[in-house]
Amino acid sequence: MSQISPREAVLEIGVQIKNAFKSMNASSQASATSSVRSIEQPPQEPVSQFTTQSNEIPETKPKSIEVKDLKKEIGPERAYINETLRNKLSEFGLPPSTQLSLGQSITGEIILQGPIVNSQLERMSFDINNDQHFVNAYRAVSKQNPTLDYVDNVTKLSQAYGAKNQIFESLLSENKEFNQLKDLTLRYQSLASQTEANEPARVRENA
Repeated sequence: MSQISPREAVLEIGVQIKNAFKSMNASSQASATSSVRSIEQPPQEPVSQFTTQSNEIPETKPKSIEVKDLKKEIGPERAYINETLRNKLSEFGLPPSTQLSLGQSITGEIILQGPIVNSQLERMSFDINNDQHFVNAYRAVSKQNPTLDYVDNVTKLSQAYGAKNQIFESLLSENKEFNQLKDLTLRYQSLASQTEANEPARVRENA
């Protein structure tokens, strides 16, 4: 076996030390590069796929109606009726304060009543029944006026006592466009018809 001289041993150790330093430098550079990358590109948080929903319950607007608006719907018809009757009183030379009332016979003829002689009542009744504009106005008012009176009374009671009327509430629509007097009249008449139809059954039950 050949022997290694002291000089060769020293050189060999120097080479090993040099290689060790190179290995350490490469390792430290790789670690530094990794650290830089981790700083430049931080891990992203996962985006939630769920959206939050509001727990608020939408407010329901209370149903309301203005009686004055309903009165306006048949205002022209009422005005025409009153004007015609005033003109008839003047035409027959009667006081303008004379109280007249209107009714309707089974045949649909308008009946005029008041504290005047029958001959004058008959002539005035004949005139108004031949005035088609007056007849149409009277029919519109007589058909819708009961509903208007009902709404007016319920509204006044509600304002006075602060209590809601469930039957009245059932006649109202959440859409104001369907709360005109003609719409309420149809529902009111339908409700009245159902009530009348149930009356005999109730009488039999109580008998």
